Amino acid sequence: MTLGQKIKKFRSEKRLTQKDLAEQLNVSFQTVSKWENDENEPDIYTLKELSKIFNCSLDCLLSNEEENNEVSEPKEVPVIKETIVIHQNEAHTCAKCGKEISEEDLVSEDITKTERYGRITRSVSVGQTYYHKDCLSQIKREREKKEDIAKRKKVCRERKISYGWGIAAGVTALVASLLVLLLIYPYSETINPIYSVLISVGIGYGIFAMIYCILSGSYICDVFVWCAKLTIKFPGLIFSWSLDGFAWLIAMKILFAVLGFLVGVGALLLAIALSSALSIVSFPFVVVYNEKHDYDNALF
Repeated sequence: MTLGQKIKKFRSEKRLTQKDLAEQLNVSFQTVSKWENDENEPDIYTLKELSKIFNCSLDCLLSNEEENNEVSEPKEVPVIKETIVIHQNEAHTCAKCGKEISEEDLVSEDITKTERYGRITRSVSVGQTYYHKDCLSQIKREREKKEDIAKRKKVCRERKISYGWGIAAGVTALVASLLVLLLIYPYSETINPIYSVLISVGIGYGIFAMIYCILSGSYICDVFVWCAKLTIKFPGLIFSWSLDGFAWLIAMKILFAVLGFLVGVGALLLAIALSSALSIVSFPFVVVYNEKHDYDNALF
């Protein structure tokens, strides 16, 4: 006897309808129907609850053979019990319109819940929902519309972030360049104000284009990261176990730390300069690509 047949048998003995059993288990009666037809199986928690409701052991439900959980007593005369009629085909109600569904117009959809195991996330089916074919098609169209609206909002937000941070960084670089120009102009006779202003504008545009290209996930981001990671490896130090040796070791460690910091700053400045120069040329093409592909590679 299968698990579904046992559930049906015990339910009948308890004189419970599928709806009654479903209410006790907090599931839909369609789920109970699928259990009894062996189309689906309850989880281990539900099996424990079933064993309590049916007053039987869990092994009795899961074993292939029938078990009698009642104490055997001598039976003198067989007792004829009341015949209970069980409807095999339960009526299904549409979850959208609430109307009864005919067999020809019946479609179902899995009900899933998300379970997280550490860093792994998976969807588990916990039952089914029944619809008319037209109702399910309408629901799917509404879902697609919502997903499209959500995608458009995401693209709009990413576009604003790219332009917002880019403009803020570009304006900051432009103002900083102009301030430097104003500070050194009175002390230099070789500075051409027009060229200096144009250079400041170019720096501001380069920083703006670089920030935009990095945030939008273009190849400029890879170039920037590669340049910024440039480092040098310092050799190992051999010193004597003396006061002068330890003093020399500490002095060399401080020197290496300063040199490492200067190399890091130089690598960062190189990354900014190279990425800005490439972004000035690549910016129009990156903008066109992002608009066509809805910022699919954006770094947010």
